[in-house]
Amino acid sequence: MFVSDLVSRDPDRATTRHLRVRDQTLKIVTNSPEADGLVSETFCPPGMLGVSETGPEAEPDLTVVDVAQDPSEVTGLLRRAAETARRGEYELTRHYRQPRFDGEGHTVFVLRDQNSDEVAALVRTEGRVTLLRPRSGLGDRWLTRIVRDVATRIAKAAGSLVLHSSAFVYEDGAYLVIGDSGAGKSTTAIALARLLPSAGWMGNDRMHLDRGEAGYRVTACPLPLAINKGSLDVMGVTDFGSWSVRAGLPPAGSDWDRFHGEDKLKLSSQEVGRYLGVRVVPDAPLAGVVLPRVDRGAGYSLGPASSAHTAEVITRNCFSLDDNLYGEDWLDVPVRRRAAPPSLDAFLEHLAKLPVFRCSVGSAADVATLAADFEDRVRR
Repeated sequence: MFVSDLVSRDPDRATTRHLRVRDQTLKIVTNSPEADGLVSETFCPPGMLGVSETGPEAEPDLTVVDVAQDPSEVTGLLRRAAETARRGEYELTRHYRQPRFDGEGHTVFVLRDQNSDEVAALVRTEGRVTLLRPRSGLGDRWLTRIVRDVATRIAKAAGSLVLHSSAFVYEDGAYLVIGDSGAGKSTTAIALARLLPSAGWMGNDRMHLDRGEAGYRVTACPLPLAINKGSLDVMGVTDFGSWSVRAGLPPAGSDWDRFHGEDKLKLSSQEVGRYLGVRVVPDAPLAGVVLPRVDRGAGYSLGPASSAHTAEVITRNCFSLDDNLYGEDWLDVPVRRRAAPPSLDAFLEHLAKLPVFRCSVGSAADVATLAADFEDRVRR
């Protein structure tokens, strides 16, 4: 397959849909039902990362075409690109560089997941990016990754403040759960979402905040909920062996059964709702912050966080405008407007008006106590 053939027409028997990302439109074309289904499952419910389904009323700002083919087609295209175009490198994800080939009116990028040798390609032309990749479970995920990357860049360009945070919703307000890796953000957020009345879970690992006249609005980034067995133990969840999850259970020999194991079970937003019994909320106004510690050896505690501790934790876990979340902007995402995010000082000043708690839990009984105490303190 040649670049000219790949970018001049859409694949046979393809499905087409349009996604609204804030104020911009993406046209999505794929010949893989599995990839199309994964996009639907990831950006669910509508509004995750500002992405929702829309109609083809307007000309798309960007078209993303996903072509599943035999691996030989991928290697052939990359071989011809290497022979005819100027070779360089680009940063696919942070600190992970791959080859690129700059040709006349197009650029071919090599796509390779950090945990696999399987190779895919992406061709960037004006107003269009075209994926050529093998028919495989890994290949099916590239379309979702591209849509998520585009949506993240549009959000950042619009001035979102991005925090390393999980979040849950209580009484229609979003509570950020912020902490360093391993602090227990995901465990605390999902546990409180399961136990508090009329609560919900927003998402895992990354939240986007936009400032308005009434305060901040939190929007979830639909990264999978990654938890190990220790987190499930703390929540009192024991029936995971019967779950049928897209990513599968961690294999034998992994360390996911350790309390702080690196191997984790990954659940999509739909699977969180299905297996953990919580509703998923894509966005909500900011209502407060929880700074957690999940440690079996620690005693239970819940109390107000000092302004100094709050500033220290949030500063460490704030992705600034210059932070290269997804590597360089190799997709050259078109954006309609650019705005600087609110300053960290302005955000911390706003938090001084909201409840900010520190907590420590180490068992299912502690989590139940935390839910009751949190509800009591918020309602005072």
